[in-house]
Amino acid sequence: MSSEKSDILIPPDVTPDHVLGFLETLYSLGGRLDPMYIGDAIGENIRILPHAIDLAEALNLVVYKEGVVSITDFGKEVAKADVKSVRRMLRRFAFKLQPLKDIVEKLKRKGFLEIEEYEELISSRYPANFREAFKNILIWGTFLRLFKMNERDDMIIPIDLSGL
Repeated sequence: MSSEKSDILIPPDVTPDHVLGFLETLYSLGGRLDPMYIGDAIGENIRILPHAIDLAEALNLVVYKEGVVSITDFGKEVAKADVKSVRRMLRRFAFKLQPLKDIVEKLKRKGFLEIEEYEELISSRYPANFREAFKNILIWGTFLRLFKMNERDDMIIPIDLSGL
């Protein structure tokens, strides 16, 4: 996956923890490694690791070339940063990541999304993985402090859309 793409679809099974756990492991192991060894080191599901690597590459955290994953300078900054700083650093990519981009645009226009609108948006992008994507995209939105579900679980509401 290339970081030059304008829109990157978040894999339905990947959470921020997957990407950041992978990145921190890579950093702690010297910053350059065959992904097979990273999977062993973190005990990550072999199905999820390639998706986490793709997303990390799209976010300019790593480069995958000739069977080796190498951490970028930006990736090193993120790996060393505290959670609040990581959130701030990654928020700037929100408009490259789908469906975060569509959700944020609708929230900016309307101020909220009915849960049915959110479900429709998720099911159109992830028909085979709806339940997993429903939860994980919400996790991404909350982690990046973009949006969350309200207390009644019937709307998606903004947290902080400033600077986007």
